[in-house]
Amino acid sequence: MTTDDPAPATGRDTPETGSNAARAQSFGAVATAYDAGRPTFPAEALTWILGPGRGLQVLDLGAGTGKLAAVAAGLGHDVIAVDPSQEMLEVCRRRPGLDTMMGAAESIPLAHASVDAVIVGQAFHWFDHARALPEIARVLRPNGVLGLLWNRADTVVPWVRRMVQTMQGDGLGGDRFDPVPVLLQSGLFALVEDTRFRHWQDLDRNGLRQLAQSHSRIAVLTESRRDAVLDQVDAIYENTARPPEPLRMPYFTDCYRARPSDLANYRRTLDAPVAPHL
Repeated sequence: MTTDDPAPATGRDTPETGSNAARAQSFGAVATAYDAGRPTFPAEALTWILGPGRGLQVLDLGAGTGKLAAVAAGLGHDVIAVDPSQEMLEVCRRRPGLDTMMGAAESIPLAHASVDAVIVGQAFHWFDHARALPEIARVLRPNGVLGLLWNRADTVVPWVRRMVQTMQGDGLGGDRFDPVPVLLQSGLFALVEDTRFRHWQDLDRNGLRQLAQSHSRIAVLTESRRDAVLDQVDAIYENTARPPEPLRMPYFTDCYRARPSDLANYRRTLDAPVAPHL
């Protein structure tokens, strides 16, 4: 399995994973750990999605604490970070150069055709796609782009494999979420392109613990079970790290980009005129 908080593949609730809704809503309670423990996204990944220019109006949907939004702002774009969690947005607001709004993917609080790009990091698999994709297509300009990104730990490295097994609890399965069928079956997006980028995250003992605490499966555990998992994380650090050197967590960032289809553009023009550039 991966470290991107996949929703249970069966869609059923289990004692170990907790309910899908509980897991999806668990991130607000661990916003600080999420911001401290989760990796950022490589700038070259966003450049691949958005292009080499500057000044696009970008919506980061399901923005969380703003890690992806901050990268987009650093590339010179105007970014609106939207998330349903007030706790996450409180952390996000500490980052310079970002506008923030409460909202969900299924009901985006923006006008028709108001953004050049919608980007989603580590969140698209939580959306109700039947409701969210029409909303994303609605707010995108006719030549806009949807970009989806997931950081996935490189489990070829033995200690990383142990870490992922500890966080996920049931070994390494093959349940990576594939967004391509969802996008194409909606009829709202055209050809989907994908690529992958490599990067690393430096972690000390506390950072490794916060990485574990930020994952939905662990966030919904009882305190005693959560402490037991964190004890295992500490053991991994003790057996692997060579202080003062940090542990280097290797990641692949899987990226997807797609543009609105002719159908999406036609439906949008029926609903409302294109919003002007600000």
